[in-house]
Amino acid sequence: MTGDPLTRLVYLAEVTSYCSLADERVVRGFRRERDRIVAERNFDQDHIEQARMTAWKLAHAEWQNRGLGGFRNWCRTEGEDAAALFRSLAQD
Repeated sequence: MTGDPLTRLVYLAEVTSYCSLADERVVRGFRRERDRIVAERNFDQDHIEQARMTAWKLAHAEWQNRGLGGFRNWCRTEGEDAAALFRSLAQD
């Protein structure tokens, strides 16, 4: 996994999507944290797009590397953890 915080964040969002965990609160929390990181690091549009593409490729590769049983475990562990993180950032 890359050390770029935006890529890592988008990867986690992709995992929640693959695992059907991306509800309204997850999306809201992701967007809040994404906006914070972009502003804090002053990332330009090229960096944002590169992070998005890299994260998508990493998540897709991880999904392809797992069989059905592995996919379920991925969702129970990394997927549920990512969803919980985003929900905690949503600030309802």
